Amino acid sequence: MTDHKRKYFLLVFAGVILGCSPVAAGRIVYPWRACPAVVLTGQHMEILYDSMHDLPVDSVILEGPFNRVALFIDTVSTGKFEYDPMTHSATNSRIKVKIPENTPEELYDLMVKSAGETGLSEKSVNVLKAYRNPHCFIHISDPHISRQWVGTADNGYAKELELLDRFIEVANIIHPDYVIVTGDLIHDYTRMNADSIGWGGTVISGSEQHPLAEEKYKNYFEGTHGFSGIYGLNAPVFSLPGNHDFYGLEKDDHHGKVAQWNQLMGKRVYGFSYADTRIIVADDYLGDPVTDIPDKAPMSGLQGAVLEHFFDVFGHGKVRIMAQHRPDRIDTAFINRHHINILLNGHSHTPRQSYVGTTPTLSIRPGTVCRSGEIAQWTKTLGFFRIFRVDGDTFHHSPPLRFCENPTAPCNELIMNLTLVFTNANTGQSTENEAVITNNFAVDLPACRVRFVMARGKYRVFGGTVRQVMETERCSVIDVDMDVNARSVQRVRITQ
Repeated sequence: MTDHKRKYFLLVFAGVILGCSPVAAGRIVYPWRACPAVVLTGQHMEILYDSMHDLPVDSVILEGPFNRVALFIDTVSTGKFEYDPMTHSATNSRIKVKIPENTPEELYDLMVKSAGETGLSEKSVNVLKAYRNPHCFIHISDPHISRQWVGTADNGYAKELELLDRFIEVANIIHPDYVIVTGDLIHDYTRMNADSIGWGGTVISGSEQHPLAEEKYKNYFEGTHGFSGIYGLNAPVFSLPGNHDFYGLEKDDHHGKVAQWNQLMGKRVYGFSYADTRIIVADDYLGDPVTDIPDKAPMSGLQGAVLEHFFDVFGHGKVRIMAQHRPDRIDTAFINRHHINILLNGHSHTPRQSYVGTTPTLSIRPGTVCRSGEIAQWTKTLGFFRIFRVDGDTFHHSPPLRFCENPTAPCNELIMNLTLVFTNANTGQSTENEAVITNNFAVDLPACRVRFVMARGKYRVFGGTVRQVMETERCSVIDVDMDVNARSVQRVRITQ
């Protein structure tokens, strides 16, 4: 990548994060877009922060939709803290904070304030009182947000958002503990004025043409034109790169592609834990084919060392999950050595599962949840996701589930397979309400989540289990868990 392009990405980056014109401000690299954090109350969390002016950190704040929490700053270290071994991308600050014991469970925005700077990382810190066991995660892949562009180049949106928005409604009812997206988040070219099946039209891919890479990722996370992006999910979302996750660069510019990911997404190769489950995330496309992803042994390069180090530090836990993009680029020596139980992948858009290695390792992909251009074979590929449930050292998964019956229909005509309807407006004015969940899936959905936003007061709940109550100046927020059987209608009622 040229120096000119590097400066361009840095300049626009600050504007994207703050939702305004480009300004000089610090930025949070972890937890952030690709890799959020899951942390228990009373525990510590590290933040990788890049201060533009080397200013001292004043405060660190978690902000949710109904509360705001100031975190205790334990230490602030300055220096060079590398987070990608290929590009040597690094921050100049590492902040250690503690989550107060009384912090409500919530998916929070993270803010770091440093003199005149404010670093913002949206939907990046999931605070829990305790891990759930069994716990649940959703696997989706290949959304290709921005492959097809609707409207003008300067004021349009990714058509894929029309389906993603409605999938998010379904996922939020299921209420997974986290979501994993195995690559091809965006697309390395854009089709303007595509035909009815998503092909034809004008194809653009240059760095000087709209939409820019920044706009593509902004669509993926924030949505636009009334459609939700990934930030609409009420669970932390872990994303990894696929072969289409770059824009405006040559396919063989490996360093440039990784640098673009670092600037717009943060971490590229990483691991995280949920209780005794270990999840590692690899990149089998952006890095160069010599030092980072050798063709015959992908984990023998730089990123393999990162993942080996993760296991060295955090141990192997009870269940090990590896996420990568391509299903036929598997380092069997690595998965055998670490006894990987589940290998999540995508790339090929038809759902499939098989076993590889000696553990054996379940290699599985869900289909594609919202990609445009799949109309011709939609019955085999489109609208799918999978649910996994991990219970200690065991796990099971759903078949590929289609979130709606008719994914090729206009978004306002989609027939959803899971719905949540409130009897009264759920806006903090009512003193009684009822939520009705209709499950047309052929699978049970335990521990679905309903959030009641009620007028201030004390409430009784019938038909579910209260998870937590948050009191604000204007309302009472009651989170209720309820088990929803396959092909059933379940009701939960709340009264003052």
